[in-house]
Amino acid sequence: MSKKTFKKRFIIVSGPVCSGKTTLALNIAKNSGGCYYFDKDDLVPTSNACFDAVEQLVPKDVELKYDRDTLQKRDRHSQFFKDYIRNPEYESTRDVLIKGLQFSNLVIVNAPYTSELKKEAAGNCPAFDEFHRFFVKEDCEFFVVFVHISKEELKRRLLNRLAEDPKAAERDKNVYTDLDAYIAAENVSPPALENSKNVDKLFVFEADTDELRDASYEKLMAVLGITDYEPYNRKIEVNRV
Repeated sequence: MSKKTFKKRFIIVSGPVCSGKTTLALNIAKNSGGCYYFDKDDLVPTSNACFDAVEQLVPKDVELKYDRDTLQKRDRHSQFFKDYIRNPEYESTRDVLIKGLQFSNLVIVNAPYTSELKKEAAGNCPAFDEFHRFFVKEDCEFFVVFVHISKEELKRRLLNRLAEDPKAAERDKNVYTDLDAYIAAENVSPPALENSKNVDKLFVFEADTDELRDASYEKLMAVLGITDYEPYNRKIEVNRV
């Protein structure tokens, strides 16, 4: 991990679904003093339209190499998503972010980057190589915050979400159709980036309990050099149209 001082900073807030990465990213953004903020979930409606278009426009008697059930569920773990949607989503995110960084000293993105972090840990991540080439020109620090929760806590939060929002089962079919299988497949472990060639800093944000979260929040603010900040706000929201 680098100890160099940079002019700019690029922060990825990563972690499993329901870990609280959106809330954390918004708290960082609000207390940063000004930043360019992007949430990759803003691309989900476009991705869902891709699922729906194939499922609805291809006649039922036409054989597909993809299970139609995964299309109906808009399954973001499916092979169809991996083959046709995931990479364009992340490429669009990359293009938005590097433009934002050109005119801002701080960019914060709320996105899992699960595959990229795994590849970076293995020493070969072309997507992060692309980021790094741009960051060198911008004198920018590549900072990853990974929100860590246990699988037990993940299940508890997903069940709470369903209790609070019954429509979640319809909206997140890929999660709730077989919740135990989804949790078993979800990676909740922090990436091993000690020898990363692109990422300058990794901060593991412990969020299994309120106490761990609050302690991690204070430590993170200190690492980011933010001395004047509000307490962690669990109810923080971003403007929506």
